[in-house]
Parts: sequence; structure tokens; C-alpha cells
Amino acid sequence: MISINNAVIENILATNQTEIKTIIDKAKRSVFEFRNNPAPINLNAQQQNYLDKLIAEFESIVMIRPNDLKIAKDDFDIIINGSIMASQNREFKNELLKRMDYSGLRNVFYAKYFEASGLKSCIYCNSQLAVTVRTLNGKRSAKFQVDHFYPKSDYPCFSISFFNLLPVCGSCNNVKRSGMVNFNVYSDDPIDLRESPFTFQIDKKSLVSYRVNGTVENLKIEFDDSEKKGYNDQFDIEGIYSTQKDLAEELILKALIYNKNYLESLRNSFKKLYPNKIPMAERLLVGNYTNSKDIHKRPMSKFTQDIARQLKLI
Repeated sequence: MISINNAVIENILATNQTEIKTIIDKAKRSVFEFRNNPAPINLNAQQQNYLDKLIAEFESIVMIRPNDLKIAKDDFDIIINGSIMASQNREFKNELLKRMDYSGLRNVFYAKYFEASGLKSCIYCNSQLAVTVRTLNGKRSAKFQVDHFYPKSDYPCFSISFFNLLPVCGSCNNVKRSGMVNFNVYSDDPIDLRESPFTFQIDKKSLVSYRVNGTVENLKIEFDDSEKKGYNDQFDIEGIYSTQKDLAEELILKALIYNKNYLESLRNSFKKLYPNKIPMAERLLVGNYTNSKDIHKRPMSKFTQDIARQLKLI
């Protein structure tokens, strides 16, 4: 619900460049072998051209930055359009995905990659952890759930491109499938990183009503998509957050009970005990992260921040 700073990902890529080079070399070699020995698949001219372009630009495609990703996508569309790839080139696509080894990387490398990024909540709804439980070799384990901005069914060429990978919850991943989201997920634009195009608030009339009668059921949660990106229609955000009235109620009560003096006393306590943790005073007060750049670290943080600001709690 707010863009992820490109610098966060770039730092991880730089830190793990030796391992990433090994990943790239292995996948490129496998794709090269597929191009030169595709049996039992008979490659047509378009599929050959697709592989030739991928092999020639393999390293840059895996590491491609967001601003260049759409350009590369359009270039591959000229060879095989994404929708045609999904519907008419399934055997070719499935073999290419196998060669790129997205599934293998998900079980090994992506776990520590996303852990290092600190991105733990769903990039789409922010209401759940971006984790799913899977069975591997008879053992259940929790793994990061990963979505592709450009679907791997349409664009297998970007199946392991880092800036095409998004941490999401299983529900949103199932809803989105091969659709597209209409906001800059990764960005280095200060506006994208500072402001979300989406906001939550408690309907003012229902807030007044609650303060009079204390009936939580009458609280109404509103989701504002001011830029008309169709986000609520795509993921039913209001439906998800209408189940969180109890959290909204807790924030209302905190706003009624705690004043600015209480927050200042928390800051003073931290100043004496842990001077470097003074900013955590607001976090303790609202029960979640309070800085916009941190909303991906914990579920419900965007909702909590918006409602807390509406109530002038922070």
C-alpha cells in the first residue's frame, strides 16, 4: 500500500552478489541447454527468438530495475505477447520456468532474501503476513508467499527477476492471479515512498455515535482510493478491514484516555533507559509501527497509522 524503497533491495543484491551470480550462471546455463537441445519440444521461430533474447540479456533481466522492467516487457511482447504465451505456448513456458528454477529458489534463496528485506506483511492488503505453510519432502514449513508483478504465466522471462517479486499473502495472491496492480510497488521517488495513494479512516458519523453509545458494531471503516486505482474492487480492502472494528475501537479508547502528556512521559522514560529507542514510544502507544516506511514490517500497520492519525493519537 506504499512503495518499497529500491535502495532496500539494491543493498541486499549487493550484499549477496556472489550467491546471486551463481544463481544467474546456473539458470542461464540451463536455458542455453534448452535452446540448443529442446527435445522433446520442437521450438518454433518465435520461441527460438524469445530464448535468444533472454540468453543474450540474462544477467540484466534478472537484475533489471523497475523503470526498465516495463520496457523489457514490451520488447518480449513483440516476440511473444504475454497472453499468447500463457494460452498458446504452455509446454514451452513450463519448460522455461523449470529451467529458470523459480520453485527451487523459493525453497532456498528467497526465504533469506525476503527476511533480509524486512518485508513481512502482504504488499497488497497489509492485513496478513506474507507467509504460507507448505509441505516439502513430507515436512511442513513456513515459506514466504511470492507474487510476480508481471505474472510468470505470461512472462516466464521475468520469473526470477528480483524487482518483479512481491511478498504477498495467500489470499491476495489467489485473488490477483495473472492480473495487474495499479501502483508503483518498487520506487525511488520520494513521493511514492512518503505517501500512499490509499488511506483508511473511521466514518465520522459512526465515530460520533460510538463516542455517545460505545457500540462497536456501528463503526464503519472507509478505504479511500483517491487516485481511482480500482484497488478496493480488486482486493475488497473494505471487506477485509470491516472485520477489524475491535482494533479501531482500541485506538478510539486510547485517544480518549491518553493525551500528549502521556506520550511525552513515554519518551522521557525511554530517554532515561534506552536513549536510542525514543521513537518507539509512539509504537508502544498505538501497538504497531507508526512510520509510513515501516508498514511492510508488520500486518495492520497502515490501518493503525491512518486511524491513529485521524484520532490525533500520534
